[in-house]
Amino acid sequence: MDIKGKTAIVTGAASGIGRATAVALAERGAAAIALVDVNDIDLRETAGRVEAAGARATVHRLDLSDIAATEAWFAAHGDVDILHNNAGVVSGLPQFPDVDAARIRWIIDVNVTSLIAATQIAVQAMRRRGGGVIVNTVSTVALGTGFYDAMYATTKAAVMMFTRCCAPLKAECNVRVAGMLPGLVDTPILDTTGAGGKSEWMEQVLANNEACEPKDIAGGVIALIEDDGLAGGDWLAVRRLAGKIEYQWGHADTV
Repeated sequence: MDIKGKTAIVTGAASGIGRATAVALAERGAAAIALVDVNDIDLRETAGRVEAAGARATVHRLDLSDIAATEAWFAAHGDVDILHNNAGVVSGLPQFPDVDAARIRWIIDVNVTSLIAATQIAVQAMRRRGGGVIVNTVSTVALGTGFYDAMYATTKAAVMMFTRCCAPLKAECNVRVAGMLPGLVDTPILDTTGAGGKSEWMEQVLANNEACEPKDIAGGVIALIEDDGLAGGDWLAVRRLAGKIEYQWGHADTV
């Protein structure tokens, strides 16, 4: 898809990957970008950067764990060309099995239920307008055998499967759904893994792996959006190894 002149929604846009993607979309010529997050203060900073890059930005405070509110918001605002379902949360402490049931439901609703609801509504709108592109932020943990944060890994695996199952929508609705799989990325979410900061296990992950920057992942999102030759359900993993960014491409029928 040629991004120039298009409209977009980016969730989790207050910082990190969401902010970087919103700015990258503006730099590629997007006309208008709706910025969605629970943190409306940092959303305003993102909006300033988006507008400086040439796109019109609107700020929308939305708690994606409130599924009814999410459905209502997307019903009112989801008629766009591009949707980046980027918002996500980690468990923090305590971890499974000691985490309480309410927090488990919160993680599932933010990472999975709201994403499915947003995609469903956006696909219906995109079908009416002739097509569109949706990129879901997954994680490279969905390609592995496990992860310390069991609920985060489980929800990201669910998003990966959902993305792959959306592959037929390209032929049926001219809506291409793709997956962005970031490796380790230096974003504020890392500081929510522990009690008021990074957890011990996250400190060990950082000590043994190279972290990407949000703009590295945003570049991958742009690549997924712009290449209409990709099949529905395709995905792209982005990691930093030996100081270089590496891309790993995959398809709906591969893991």
